[in-house]
Amino acid sequence: MNSFRHFAIIVAAGKGLRMQSNKKKQYLKLDKIPVLTRTIKKFESHGKINDIILVLPGDDRQFCKEHLIDPFNFKTSIHLVNGGVTRQESVFYGLEKACELSPSFDKTIVLIHDGVRPFIDKSLIDDCIGKAIVNGGCIPAVKITDTIKKVMGEKISKTLDRELLFAAQTPQVFRLDLVLKAFEHARATSFCGTDDASIMEHAGLPVSITQGSLTNIKLTTPEDLSLAHYLLNTL
Repeated sequence: MNSFRHFAIIVAAGKGLRMQSNKKKQYLKLDKIPVLTRTIKKFESHGKINDIILVLPGDDRQFCKEHLIDPFNFKTSIHLVNGGVTRQESVFYGLEKACELSPSFDKTIVLIHDGVRPFIDKSLIDDCIGKAIVNGGCIPAVKITDTIKKVMGEKISKTLDRELLFAAQTPQVFRLDLVLKAFEHARATSFCGTDDASIMEHAGLPVSITQGSLTNIKLTTPEDLSLAHYLLNTL
């Protein structure tokens, strides 16, 4: 594992409209520290992350540098990259930056993470890295416990087998050469995935899972923000 380089690609280029805030959700503060800064801290403190690639709205780069990065004296190199129109495009730009930094694509692991998941922990990162090195790709996921209904209009059309269903989280972790191949295949076939693992799947490349964490929440709605304040005071 020591022969691999590890790059965290933190994606924070979205608008966050569902948060119903006049400020983008990645810049909202949890106990005086911006959400995105807390996420960066998790990867910097991990110990194995060589570089952090931060994918942002182009107009926000200077703001993020001045308010989310410089005041916190990060020691790990942080590279700012402009995001795209879609998350998939933003991740691809992050991968391109990883290619610039990597001396050997097949010896580089990329950890693609949502900027608004600030409660990721070290052990989960370790699990994903370990399985990605062995299998080529790994994501954290939690088993669905509720009964899930497929609905057409206002009517239930089918009850899905929850024993086969998992909710995907991030970081989604891959060998750089494989995920780059998958994203290039997606471009060539005009495929739009709902997450990075689906792009790997579309290219026929293997992705394993590891047990995710119920506290590894993605801050999307005002209710999520309330839960985040609770977790901050209890974890």
